[in-house]
Order: sequence, then C-alpha cells, then structure tokens
Amino acid sequence: MLKFKVMDIYREKLLDHYHNPRNYGELLKATNQIRVENVSCGDTINMQVLISKKTLKKVKFMGEGCAIAIAAASILSEHAQGKPLEQLKKLQLADLLKLMGVELTLSRRKCASLCLESLKAAIKST
Repeated sequence: MLKFKVMDIYREKLLDHYHNPRNYGELLKATNQIRVENVSCGDTINMQVLISKKTLKKVKFMGEGCAIAIAAASILSEHAQGKPLEQLKKLQLADLLKLMGVELTLSRRKCASLCLESLKAAIKST
C-alpha cells in the first residue's frame, strides 16, 4: 500500500509540472537557445538559457509534447537554474529520472531525455 501512495505523490508532481510548467515561456535576453525534436512522437522542446560567469543564470523553455516531456523540462529547468555549467554538463538521464521520481519505460525515457539533450546543447557552446 505504501508503494502506491509514494507513486501517487510522484504522479501528482508530474501532473502539476505538466499543467503548471515552471520556467515556461520566452527568455528575451537568452545567451543561447536550442530546439530539439523527438521525431518518433513529435515532442519538441526549445530551451533558452542566459549564461554569465560559467553559471546558468536563467533558463526558460517552450514546446509541445506529452506530459512526460513537458514535466521533465519543467523539473529540469527548476533544478538547473543557478548551477555551474560544469555541473550541468555532467547530468545524465538517470539524474533527471531521480529528480522526477518515477521509473519510465524505454519509449517514455526518450520523452524525458529531450529536455536534457536540449539543455546540454544550449550550454555546450559556451
């Protein structure tokens, strides 16, 4: 019974991030922005970053996709803001899944990883 209550909490967290995504919108003074697409399902994430002194000062995203893709982008954007670039460059999908608090099937992992791919590409060139 406890396992189901814990899973419900994480499902509620994901649904909240999907319905009320944090850092969603346009970042007018972005240092860089990258748009990535999951061609197999049509999810798209446009990650916009403001970088100063090797730190991610601000991040916003826009996009369309399933609940997992949008919730993951919202959760990642909250986590990444204010972090040093070197720390963010080391983030792996396992780290994002831990932040999300759920286990995903292989096909759904691609949905979650879209935002991580976008963030890493946006900070790579700096």
